[in-house]
Amino acid sequence: MKRFKEIIKGQRIVLKRNKPKIKIAKKIFETINTNRKHLRPWLEWEKNTLREEDSLKYLFNEEEKTKKREKIQYGIYLKNKYIGNIGIFDIDKINKSAEIGYWLSHEFTRNGYTTEALKLIEKELFYSLGLNRIQIKCDEKNIASSFVAKKCNYKFEGMLRQNNYSYHFKAFRNTLIFSKLKSDTKK
Repeated sequence: MKRFKEIIKGQRIVLKRNKPKIKIAKKIFETINTNRKHLRPWLEWEKNTLREEDSLKYLFNEEEKTKKREKIQYGIYLKNKYIGNIGIFDIDKINKSAEIGYWLSHEFTRNGYTTEALKLIEKELFYSLGLNRIQIKCDEKNIASSFVAKKCNYKFEGMLRQNNYSYHFKAFRNTLIFSKLKSDTKK
């Protein structure tokens, strides 16, 4: 598997690899901190990100996995402003597959930025890194996340019933699974 790119440029956004630096950790923390209400229902890790140091520690922990090509996180930037994140994880080199997760600052939703980021990442995964399958999983009630997957022509594969306990909702939740194969795309 080839190395991950440091920067991936789109028409309106730029994806920059999240490196363990205080400047990046500060941007990430500030964005999370101002979007807690927006993120809390879907992303359990929000409650553990209480200081800039938490974001920096996370970036250092992720760097080892990135060096091993097991996962990578990119910041989504609009005109040099950090507006969210898209990550690739559970990379399976033998089966040539991975999972993608994403989140965006509330003020930038509904503008197609996540869709653009997803299309940039999938092109990179399929054509530069040689993967065959990408999947996206999201809570059944996370309409925005499932909308992005559908808009990018990911196929609905099914639902994991009550596989995840949500402390926010105080209930077991269902998870939707979407996927795309390299053969589903046009280069």
